[in-house]
Amino acid sequence: MITPNDSRLAPLEAILYAAGKPVSLSSICALLKLSDEAEATKLIKNLSQIYESDGSPLEIRFLPEERVVLQLKPDYSKQAKFSIKPPLTTGPLRTLSYIAYNQPIEKKEVAEARGSQAYKHIKQLIGMGLVHSEKVGKDSILKTTDDFSDYLGLSRDKGNMKRQLSRLFKKLEEGTVKDKK
Repeated sequence: MITPNDSRLAPLEAILYAAGKPVSLSSICALLKLSDEAEATKLIKNLSQIYESDGSPLEIRFLPEERVVLQLKPDYSKQAKFSIKPPLTTGPLRTLSYIAYNQPIEKKEVAEARGSQAYKHIKQLIGMGLVHSEKVGKDSILKTTDDFSDYLGLSRDKGNMKRQLSRLFKKLEEGTVKDKK
């Protein structure tokens, strides 16, 4: 039984905080010497409930591929304007979406579809670590990175990611996804 006084909660919190990115359940099991991922999940849910009951601006999110991340709740993003990763404006976000949905894709094909400004967007996306470029012949092949998947809470598996993006795009077209400001 896991209680709010469980001595493993502080080390778990330290692991999630120090990682600064999603951590697999298997890594948490190994680091905390837990018997299995079910025990890790219970411990994580307990810590998450503590954050929730305390009204913390932090939350723990479960992600695809049995990963979890400690992050700032979206409602507090305005207070964290000094964030290292700048928010994406509409143009680069659309270019990123196009790359993610059609990957792997040649850079020139992205520019043909999105216009010449796509080169600037691609440079920004590479700088943010959301897109990777690999030189092949005279052109470059673009793919999203694991950071992209983590950033949006999507699966790292390209097939699953494409299905998730399709559902998201459909919701956006239907107007069921509301933009939080």
